[in-house]
Amino acid sequence: MQPVYIITTAHLLYEQVIDLRQRVLRTPLGLDLRNDDLEAETGQIIFVYEEAGKVLGCVLLQQYDAITFKLRQMAVDGDMQGKGIGAALVNAADLYAVQVGKHKMILHAREVAIPFYEKLGYEVTGPEFTEVGIPHRKMEKILV
Repeated sequence: MQPVYIITTAHLLYEQVIDLRQRVLRTPLGLDLRNDDLEAETGQIIFVYEEAGKVLGCVLLQQYDAITFKLRQMAVDGDMQGKGIGAALVNAADLYAVQVGKHKMILHAREVAIPFYEKLGYEVTGPEFTEVGIPHRKMEKILV
């Protein structure tokens, strides 16, 4: 099995996805992901990077409009960052979007993540704004 694949919220690994996102994205901010409306994720596409039954990275795709997906909740285990897992997830999501007829991806990037997304072809398209209490920028990528 390939290390990157799609799961649903009913999959056994989804609980690991929640735990990883909590550890990487929310705990450092003093927030609890379980306070969010996770029910909305049932209609989203969840990509996981998994090895030996352990989720090491994840990203979600949310329908934005007829031609666009929003990439959201990108998380890679802290010990595994910088090893290509994030790039593999984003590339898989971009490829999937093209395969289902989407022409654009958007995302809200934390300031520290902007260089990562730029290396993958994303461009900053909006001014700085605050989300979950920290600075973000809107980024986009036209898919071909």
